[in-house]
Amino acid sequence: MSSRNEKANHIRIFCSVVGVDMVYESETGDLVAFFDATATSPLMQSSALRDTLRDGTLAQSVPYIYKGAEECYFAGLRASSGVLFIGPMCPRKLSIVDHRKVYRYYNIDSPDIRSFPSLSLPEIRNIILLANSLLENASLENEELLHLNRIITQDDTGLMADFSRFNIADDQNTDEYIYKHTYQEEELVVKAIMDGNAADAVRISERLDRDSGRLGDSDLQHRKLNAVVAITVCSRAAIRAGVSPIIAYKISGFYINKCDNANDTAHMLHYRNRAIEDLCTQITEAHEKQRSGSYVRRCMDYVGKNYRYKIYLEDIAESMGISPSYLSRLFHSETGEKLQDYISRVRVMRSIELLLYSEMSLSEIAEYVGFPNQSYFGKMFRKYMSTTPRIYRDIYKVAEASSKE
Repeated sequence: MSSRNEKANHIRIFCSVVGVDMVYESETGDLVAFFDATATSPLMQSSALRDTLRDGTLAQSVPYIYKGAEECYFAGLRASSGVLFIGPMCPRKLSIVDHRKVYRYYNIDSPDIRSFPSLSLPEIRNIILLANSLLENASLENEELLHLNRIITQDDTGLMADFSRFNIADDQNTDEYIYKHTYQEEELVVKAIMDGNAADAVRISERLDRDSGRLGDSDLQHRKLNAVVAITVCSRAAIRAGVSPIIAYKISGFYINKCDNANDTAHMLHYRNRAIEDLCTQITEAHEKQRSGSYVRRCMDYVGKNYRYKIYLEDIAESMGISPSYLSRLFHSETGEKLQDYISRVRVMRSIELLLYSEMSLSEIAEYVGFPNQSYFGKMFRKYMSTTPRIYRDIYKVAEASSKE
């Protein structure tokens, strides 16, 4: 068995590799953090969280898993003369607003926001299992850990029974011809999407609404699941046609959420069709971009991806293999705008969402979108929006309050 210091070093290395906070608490309550950013760590700043994790860990023989604020997971593992805490581990990427909610929940008072790791549930499980192995505790296999912590509640016997019942009900209502017919028309939808033909894609999708196999108990649930499948298929087709996966996933994610929250078939189908139309628009633009090979378009893409950081004309030009002076002249000639002005305008546009929907201060927003300071942010905001950031935010809040009355 390795020494305590060697084991601690192994945990420190593991913590650094996976990027997840880990804290050891001795039986006397002393804390050892295996990372540096302790001021923004829920494990270090919340004694209530540690109490919950400790109690859960000591109450069972296997690692304890706890779902905290904003669905972030934490774990507690029995260690030599103490407990090892792990977390947070988030099954989705948290927004700035979500991070601040977590900070408030765990009483963290810090002007800096440190992004919590975004991990899938299997990745979270594997990190806990590996940490458990490093502590030389009994190993657990695959999903056993999640079953023991009641994160997965249905066993394989129940799952197979449900599948059998589904097959029986499905056999009574459909036949092989329907599935073959549906698949062929799905392929037609994919082809229409990849051609950027929204009208044909919508028309064929609406025909599929009548012919597809049953997916839900109620008609609304059936339509909703059909819409989700259609949007997913179309987004994959758009990616194959040249649309950026980031853009395609944003469009599909937005409209899938709209469909999921729809309470009637008409709105849900409207969202499905809008998703198809928006994806086709992106395909058309992607095709035009591929045909033109425009340096200006590539320059705009660069700015859109890097607006939060310092942007140098020389870096953009070098990425395209052209001279900075040529790119500067070309950009101004095709857009009528200087590149630096365009960068400032993009930053101002990106700041609007934060002004309206976040609780960030003006100085925090200025820093986030890439302006050197709040004063320059205000100057550029007035240039493009004809008002100050503070007035813009206040007007929106008044309008929002009036709409709720």
